[in-house]
Amino acid sequence: MCTLRDTVIFVAGAEFFHTVSHIMVKYFVTLPLQINTMLLTSSMNNWAIIINGIITLLLLWWAVRLKRKV
Repeated sequence: MCTLRDTVIFVAGAEFFHTVSHIMVKYFVTLPLQINTMLLTSSMNNWAIIINGIITLLLLWWAVRLKRKV
């Protein structure tokens, strides 16, 4: 059975890989990058790295605060 803590850990992992993907974009893609109707600039990507990193840390903090049910 999946608990709330397990779900939060899963979402934190997904958010971590989203942060890593933005870090990889910084080094492997020439910015600015036109994506459909949005233009991804270097400063927008830097903000995305910071915000996604903060969200990851908050999710992990929340997972630690949730009690493990055995």
